[in-house]
Amino acid sequence: MLLIKENWSKLSSAKLNLIPLYLISSLFVWVGIHYLFFSLNPALELSEIKGLWARSFAGCIMAIGFGLALCQHNQLRKYFYISIFAVPLLNLIVYVIACIQAGGLVKPMDFFQFYFAKIETAYFGAIATVVAIANLIYLLFGQKRSNAYFQAALYFLGIALVLLSDFVANTKNGIAITLSLCILFLLVILGKVLFGSKGSKISAGILWVLMLLMLAFAWQGHKSFAYKGWDTIFEDVKVAIEIDKNTQWQRKEGTVEPPLNSLNLPASLNTYSRFAYGIVGIRLIGNHPFGYGSINQSFNGLQTYENIYHEHEGQVHSGWIDFGLAFGLPGLSIIFLSLVAIFFIGLKQKSILSLIAVLFSIMLIPFGLIAEISYKQYFEATLFFITFSSTIVAFVGVQKSDQKL
Repeated sequence: MLLIKENWSKLSSAKLNLIPLYLISSLFVWVGIHYLFFSLNPALELSEIKGLWARSFAGCIMAIGFGLALCQHNQLRKYFYISIFAVPLLNLIVYVIACIQAGGLVKPMDFFQFYFAKIETAYFGAIATVVAIANLIYLLFGQKRSNAYFQAALYFLGIALVLLSDFVANTKNGIAITLSLCILFLLVILGKVLFGSKGSKISAGILWVLMLLMLAFAWQGHKSFAYKGWDTIFEDVKVAIEIDKNTQWQRKEGTVEPPLNSLNLPASLNTYSRFAYGIVGIRLIGNHPFGYGSINQSFNGLQTYENIYHEHEGQVHSGWIDFGLAFGLPGLSIIFLSLVAIFFIGLKQKSILSLIAVLFSIMLIPFGLIAEISYKQYFEATLFFITFSSTIVAFVGVQKSDQKL
């Protein structure tokens, strides 16, 4: 709060860099307008405003203060990095303890005693990967430092830590988003190899080969131990999107066998459910473009509102569709515009923190399509990191120097 007070004149000024923060502020205004004029369940929406939205607002205030602290005090960044990588590290520690107790290696699909749930493993693992890749890019394209190779090795090991955590947690979302970020990094390195100086080409080329090998091992290892689904994903998606023909999605997940795909095999239950729920959710958003009004119960509530028979009372499993069901196209537009603004504003700034904010905005859009980032505490975390990234691109210029730790 003291940092916000000290920087209030900058926060209240009309600057383009503040657009993402203005947009996030307007989201809370839209929630109030929605409750007054568009809510389909005012009692439920009011209870969430008093609880989840109040906590989210407090979290956004803390995110602004946290972002200001990192911008103005470079020495604090290392604690941010350590805290982000603590999640995958704790996952692996718990897994090692479980293996010791079992007297041997435990298969990922047989291990359910994680300190963090799959979504938390995937979410914070993705953020840790963003931090690592941003620093690696900064090391490749920034000024050469005496300990650059040591730092690069640490961040490379950090990505390996995330992939290993995703692997033992058996989270497809975590593997998918981490591999996607790494592929993006490989493209960046390729550009460095093709257009960089001779000295930088060698180091970039070595890093490119090491990263490619790590991704290959991670993907093969995940496929070997993961539940079925990757090999027939396209065939399973085809039957999942036919929601009027294949109505198994209306029954409680796991109580009936999924429909047969084009290979005459039962579709993977996880793939079928997620895509079927997603198509139903998109149709409901089209019917109710202003949303139902509940972060946690809109999918269930809108199906009840339209008298659609359903036994599943949870989420769609796609954060953006869930949020669209809750606060409609206006709510989605505010979130997406804030992410786009973070990307373009941060891209013009030569700062490691801005690069982290840019990569976060890139990561969150596809991750929100496949992960439950709009549910309970995960939604609060989503708003926190969007506000944090918005603060970074707004105030990154206030620090005395852009030292990198």
